Amino acid sequence: MNPQESKKLENKVLTTLKRHLKTGDTVIAGISGGPDSIFLLEMLKKLPIKIIVAHINHQLRKESDADEKFVENLCKPKSARADLSNQKTAYTRHSQEKFAAATILFASLTANIKLLSQKLKTGLEETGRKIRYDFFQNLAKKHHAKFILTAHHADDNLETIILNFARGASLQGLTGMQEIENINKNSKLFRPLLSISKQQINDFLRAKKIKYHIDKSNESLIYKRNFIRHKIVPLFKEINPNITQTLAKNTENLHDINEFLKISAQNWIKKNSKTTDQKTLTSFDAKSFRLQPKAFQKILLLQIYEKLFGHTQNIQSSNLDEALTLINKNIGNKKKKFGQLTISLKNNIISLI
Repeated sequence: MNPQESKKLENKVLTTLKRHLKTGDTVIAGISGGPDSIFLLEMLKKLPIKIIVAHINHQLRKESDADEKFVENLCKPKSARADLSNQKTAYTRHSQEKFAAATILFASLTANIKLLSQKLKTGLEETGRKIRYDFFQNLAKKHHAKFILTAHHADDNLETIILNFARGASLQGLTGMQEIENINKNSKLFRPLLSISKQQINDFLRAKKIKYHIDKSNESLIYKRNFIRHKIVPLFKEINPNITQTLAKNTENLHDINEFLKISAQNWIKKNSKTTDQKTLTSFDAKSFRLQPKAFQKILLLQIYEKLFGHTQNIQSSNLDEALTLINKNIGNKKKKFGQLTISLKNNIISLI
């Protein structure tokens, strides 16, 4: 990558960042030490904001401690370490915070992901994600951060769409990651690198001679994302070498359609929601609901859920189909779990508790 290309890429990312951030804002930046997150940190350092560099030491590799030290050194910490150990959990809560430069704070969490995964009976990927985002959200709350930033890029988005498609996803799932996304009612996720590729990031770092660490576990095919990255995506690229850019454009179109449906659903909900008792969060007339097209019914349920909880995480197509079967087949006095909600139908009234 020549200097002109590097500058063009830098300006593109900074334009995205400046669209949402202003002077003095505080952000949480998930920095692993890999090329993607290091590139993100390099861009953030160019803005007059306060950066909380958040690093997770998963204790899964012998290099984990070196990765943590590498990221810590990037922040050039100056103040003493605050040990916030909490031995009551399945992992060691070893949260360290240090002021580095005037605008950077370093925070790390050491978590025995393998042990916690066994205790919770969840996969390593799922457990790692939960620990990561819990940590990010706690930091965001503590520091009143405007956003939690991650270094997901266009190639990550391609993998996400393929994974969602394989699992069975709603229209929203097929649009992939969004630039701005609610985690809950209080935290927002910001992914400023979604429009650039992994190759662009690597070329930039190489041209600028910026150091980073490589996570060798990214080569392991036991993880679903790695399998897609190393086995599935190359096959797509044999058909279309520009599959990342093509899919990005397609998902942009799907996103526009989905946004229109979401706005329409929000208007329908405002018009048709009923006064409820204290136990019922919201309720609707089942006859009016059934008059809507099935695709719109799904959007309605998702929007109701997002309105109540700030997200639609872990709601899959199968969950939607089961809920709609209950409603459209008029199965009275029945209940169905729907994420954190319970949907019931009685006397042609849909209640969400």
